[in-house]
Amino acid sequence: MAFTTEHKKDCMSILGTDCENVHVFLDQYAEIFPIEVFSDYHRSFLHNTYGVTICRSIWGPVGEKAAIIHVVRDFVMEPIHDKTMKWVMKNSKKALVYFNNLENFQIHMSPNVINAWDNKSLCAIAFMDDGKDKHYRSMIEW
Repeated sequence: MAFTTEHKKDCMSILGTDCENVHVFLDQYAEIFPIEVFSDYHRSFLHNTYGVTICRSIWGPVGEKAAIIHVVRDFVMEPIHDKTMKWVMKNSKKALVYFNNLENFQIHMSPNVINAWDNKSLCAIAFMDDGKDKHYRSMIEW
């Protein structure tokens, strides 16, 4: 898992701008589903073509490229600041296919945890508290 500082470094090197707002947007669910508990589950929300499309609609072509760089970085799990945008695009299809497949994000948890949630999905729980989700309203309107 790359931290925002690492995603910013990749974008600064490849695009000439750090695109911090894109990285914060894509990783917003890591606050709701902490990585130490839920592993990479936060990626199932926006680390996909849907998230890339939203980034393009909000921040334009640079935001779209930054989102793709972010997704590819998380897919290859190593720094890519020494790569080119051509390399990123070549690897983007594999990364997006992987992250679009929600079966890659099956969470293995104690049945007691699931019962405590009254059998609600993790996605439903994410949207129960409006104060935690910074972009849900705009995603619905989009």
